[in-house]
Amino acid sequence: MCCEKLSPRQALLFSVFYAIVVIVVCSLFQSDFFYIDDAAYEMLGFFRQIGHIWAQGKIPFIVDSMYIGGNEMIDLGKGIFLPQNILVSLITSQFHYIQLPGLILAFINIVLVSCSALVIAKSFKLHNTYAYAFASLVVIQPVFLYQYLGAWWNAASGQAWAMVSIATFFLLRNSFSKTNIILNFISVIFLLSAGWPHGVIGYAVVVGVSLIFQLKRFGNLKKVFYLSTPTILACIFAFPVYSEYLFSYDLINRVSGFDSQDRAFTPSWSTIILGFFPTFYDYITYIRYRLMLIPFGFSTLFVPLVFFYRDVKILWQRDINLKWFLLLIVVFFVLSQMPGQFGPLRWPFRFLPFISLFICLAVFYILQFAPVVKGNTIRLSRKIYNCLYAIWGGFFIFLPFYAGFDTLVLILFLLLMLFLMERSLFNLNESILYNFNKKYFFIILFTSCFVFFNSWNLHPIYVVLQIFSIWLLLLSPKMVERKSTFGLAGLSLLILVMLLTGLPTLGGYYLRQTDLPEHIQLPDNVNLQGYILSLPNNIYLRQTRQLNDIASAQFGFYDIKSINGYSPVGSKRLEQVLPVNQTAHGIFMPRQALKNILQIKGNLPVCHAVLMRISTIIVKKTDYAAFSRQFQQCGYIEVQPAGSRNDLYVSLPLEQTKGWDTNSPFVFPDLAGIKHLKHDNNTDLVRIPEHNDTTILIFPRLWWYGYSADVNGYSLPVVADNSGSLIQVSIPPHLHGMLTLSYFPVTWRYLWFLPMLALIGLMTLLFNNRKQNKSV
Repeated sequence: MCCEKLSPRQALLFSVFYAIVVIVVCSLFQSDFFYIDDAAYEMLGFFRQIGHIWAQGKIPFIVDSMYIGGNEMIDLGKGIFLPQNILVSLITSQFHYIQLPGLILAFINIVLVSCSALVIAKSFKLHNTYAYAFASLVVIQPVFLYQYLGAWWNAASGQAWAMVSIATFFLLRNSFSKTNIILNFISVIFLLSAGWPHGVIGYAVVVGVSLIFQLKRFGNLKKVFYLSTPTILACIFAFPVYSEYLFSYDLINRVSGFDSQDRAFTPSWSTIILGFFPTFYDYITYIRYRLMLIPFGFSTLFVPLVFFYRDVKILWQRDINLKWFLLLIVVFFVLSQMPGQFGPLRWPFRFLPFISLFICLAVFYILQFAPVVKGNTIRLSRKIYNCLYAIWGGFFIFLPFYAGFDTLVLILFLLLMLFLMERSLFNLNESILYNFNKKYFFIILFTSCFVFFNSWNLHPIYVVLQIFSIWLLLLSPKMVERKSTFGLAGLSLLILVMLLTGLPTLGGYYLRQTDLPEHIQLPDNVNLQGYILSLPNNIYLRQTRQLNDIASAQFGFYDIKSINGYSPVGSKRLEQVLPVNQTAHGIFMPRQALKNILQIKGNLPVCHAVLMRISTIIVKKTDYAAFSRQFQQCGYIEVQPAGSRNDLYVSLPLEQTKGWDTNSPFVFPDLAGIKHLKHDNNTDLVRIPEHNDTTILIFPRLWWYGYSADVNGYSLPVVADNSGSLIQVSIPPHLHGMLTLSYFPVTWRYLWFLPMLALIGLMTLLFNNRKQNKSV
């Protein structure tokens, strides 16, 4: 067994250094690698607004500057309680550098994943060399690197905390100590706070399978109970994070159901089986059925090697861990083959990082603990050797002519990196032929046929990458035999370069990507005292240069109050007023939306747009022409054209929107002396003078459970207005004083004891740890 120690300091230093290298390499290939698609359309804007709220010392339950996605107790994916999200939101609120949030999040999450991978490797007593190689491969898994770090920041944080939770569970399994109990408890709380369901499911599968094996191996139900207790306590502690979402389920419009049409986002079997090829490009229904120019299922080069250079059969017979690895791989494989829409879960390719994780772990475990199977040493005659070198040299001389001389730098760079990792690169007797296995050689050549087949019609640069992939696979037995930390970690970086050469970023190829400036010039005469409603569909624009180009939650990044936003779960009540084609991005149906907001409902004297405090509407000229009379009846006037895209800015006069900058409520009937004293994300304070009639106040807030109102301690009902979407409070006659409208999650008023209960359970477990540790 391995007795090498890996100190926390060494693990942290390696992880920090490797994270910096990965970020630099990715940014060199594509400067905006870490803020595309959902990051640019959702997280950037919300992080800036959430950061403003945290900076005021308040909890961002409600982001009052955006209607869509403004309730963070419902939009769990923003993970407002995650430490890295709090830090990044504060930084985003202070600095207007677009790339900074993504770079910081990528650094933190890569460090978390790398440190966790090292802990996992050492919990199975792998050599330090294999541990570093394992960590370096887990970090560059394409789904995590391209999809999560680049586009889905919430997924990257969720995956990172899933890794931390798995690592701390393994620590706990190896040593049931107070420190490990606390670490596992805290990490699972953060995992649950991330709101990333696939991370939670992945951790649950690992824990469940591990506990089943523990029970089968030792038959000790007591041990299983104690190992699962920190996770159970963490679930109790974090349940209030989900309680409001569950309680408000009738208000949201989360996509659900069962749909496997075109196997959307479901990886093929070949993607997983040939995951050892860093250049296996496969077809997948990703937005549309298309060839993916990155191997989403990549795990490690060494998968085929272990079946020919290690006696897996002997290890299988004597080691239960190998069976445990296989069961986890099978379970995650089954999960990855679920329908594209499976209830509230979507897109099963999100389980690929877990498959790759345990394939890598199994491979390095076999490399270390399985008996070595020696290949044959082949010595070629000098004549054959010279012929091979002549063919080899001629091939590389011809290669730039075939692939184009623009690939010459790439070819030379890859050759240099290979040479630095394996000095005997060009000495066949000391590299490929030294420990030669015919079966392994022919398997690599056979599988390479499938790889070439899928990229047959691509640019010749992909052929160059395929050739280097095959070369790496043939050299891998020699690299493993050397067991060089520098060589194996360097191999991961070389694979990263090959991945990025094949596809520098998902943006511009498969995902929406827009070039965001640090600041935009606001047009003159456009009223921004209230909210802005942008009806054109701008999510496919490649450049944002002016106000009418902004889409989704990007308004938040420029500190502009907007109806627009981003919410995967939506709001049924708001969508009744503003129908959408796509819930997440808030892609409106312009004419239906205008019809609803430019009309008077009930006995109120103003249009619904005025109740929502919409001071400016960006609209297509044709839509304005169709509703010009309704615009005029509501007081909106055409201000100016919006650039060259046939858009118009339609605003209310400034004198009609006094107080809208602080989200003052609409009062009916008009009441002299009423004063809006304070507004923040969760609270409004309004001074109510003496009056003789019932006074109605309609606040520009989306209606959710959890709002309460009182005047001098006298509770008032908070109801929805006539549209069903806004907050309405009715003040009875003769009741005057200070009206307080506030939001607090309604379920928290009843579940506040759960965190206390979990902490009491944790302290009890820690108090009894010494006694239980002896029995466990």
